[in-house]
Amino acid sequence: MRIGIIGAGLSGLVAARTLLDEGCQVVVHEKEDEVGGVWARSRRYPGLCTQNPRDTYAFSDFPMPAHYPDWPAGEQVQAYLAAYADRFGVTPHLRLRTRVLAADARTDGRPGWRLRVADDGGERTDDFDWLVVCNGVFSEPFIPAVPGREAFEAAGGRVLHTTQVNDGSILEGKQVVVVGFGKSAADVACAAARTAASATLVFRRALWKMPQRFFGRVHLRYVLTTRFSEALFRYREPAGLERVLHGPLRRGVWLFWRGVERTLRRGYGLGANGLTPDEPLESGVSCGLSLASGGFYEHVRAGRIRAVRSRPAWMHPGGVKLADGTSLRADVVVFGTGFQPEVAFLPAWARDRVRGGDGCFRLYRNILPVDVPRLAFVGYNSSLYSQLTSEIGARWLAEHVHGRLPLPSQPEMRRRIEVRLDWLKAERPQSLASGTCVVPFNFHYINDLLRDMGARTWRTRNRLREYLMPVDPSIYAGLGAELRAKRLRGAVPREPALARPSSAHAS
Repeated sequence: MRIGIIGAGLSGLVAARTLLDEGCQVVVHEKEDEVGGVWARSRRYPGLCTQNPRDTYAFSDFPMPAHYPDWPAGEQVQAYLAAYADRFGVTPHLRLRTRVLAADARTDGRPGWRLRVADDGGERTDDFDWLVVCNGVFSEPFIPAVPGREAFEAAGGRVLHTTQVNDGSILEGKQVVVVGFGKSAADVACAAARTAASATLVFRRALWKMPQRFFGRVHLRYVLTTRFSEALFRYREPAGLERVLHGPLRRGVWLFWRGVERTLRRGYGLGANGLTPDEPLESGVSCGLSLASGGFYEHVRAGRIRAVRSRPAWMHPGGVKLADGTSLRADVVVFGTGFQPEVAFLPAWARDRVRGGDGCFRLYRNILPVDVPRLAFVGYNSSLYSQLTSEIGARWLAEHVHGRLPLPSQPEMRRRIEVRLDWLKAERPQSLASGTCVVPFNFHYINDLLRDMGARTWRTRNRLREYLMPVDPSIYAGLGAELRAKRLRGAVPREPALARPSSAHAS
């Protein structure tokens, strides 16, 4: 089985390692000159670090180095991922500086995909039995179109995405306007506050930001990364304690979230600076949730960062005009406006089936497109601990590729996809993220994958501790061995063979 993988970020690496372990031949295509995805040097800005504590942002059998800080820097994460590729034999299968230009059905009569790629040697084609897309939901930086940009740049102004601020000297002594409110926007605004002539943050919507420790003592991982804390969010199919928490005890849950909000408002001075989010905290915990950048709120209070709730209406030489009429001087405008997941290399017939007219990906378990055989996605399941959800997703995919994963009928898979998306749109629109976000229901998602594979959802004997303590990726390290032992007992039925992708799908 020969498998082509697109992307060598954390998802591409763990997919490659898992499929190699299962006897597949793997080729990983990566357009950058090093592994890491968003952590690669070409995309790192000053001050980039994880939003997860070190021990929760690791693969199950490869902990981050103990000397790393609790919140590792971007270059440390990249080094960790490169070491992972070396340790598990992925590095020889990497094709760096290789861009996938197009993918379509093979023309030799065999099921699978033909890739057209470009590298230092020019363009060529290569055939694979399966194609696994791991370019991630942060693949293409998004900068909105603002009228007047050409005139602004012609006069010497610079327009950048946060991923392009790779050198702090870009900001030094400049009038800097940063657009956005997420982690990257706040990080760049903090960098500008230290070295720029002025720093202004322009944002349409304030978001909740989490401290590393609540009350200076309670670590964030105890607040957001436990099974119990996940149960405090109302799930679409509540079970067990969730029914109690969102039934008889729902008032207590409501009071808990109001207490956390009050702590954040007071600690950060949100009201005085006009930075209080409009939605309740429990609704705002999604893939857009971010760690508070070091010194961000302090810089705002001290006036080193001017925070303006508006949006850029147009640019002109030397400045930016906002929708509320405010004029800002600007030498550099940095957009921290997120990313767009792009699969432009897929043929039109496949793109239409993978992604609906609403922009949401139609993927069963956020991995498998129902109507496009021999195609899968790993990393389109963003969570609070994406290394782990990508790892379990890669294992789920390996079981499917080898015909060991019984699935519902195609109509039933389509129905479940639409039920989930409809619920997100109605109840948790901030968690939609083109259908790729599983926050805050990270454990629910992992458990669904484990049940599909016939694996244990409780990974230790001490269920109470497992329920109350922060996520521990290491307890999933034995999953592959567990599934192999189950196969030896003959306990896993085989899945029917799938049809091959064909140009007939385009009709």
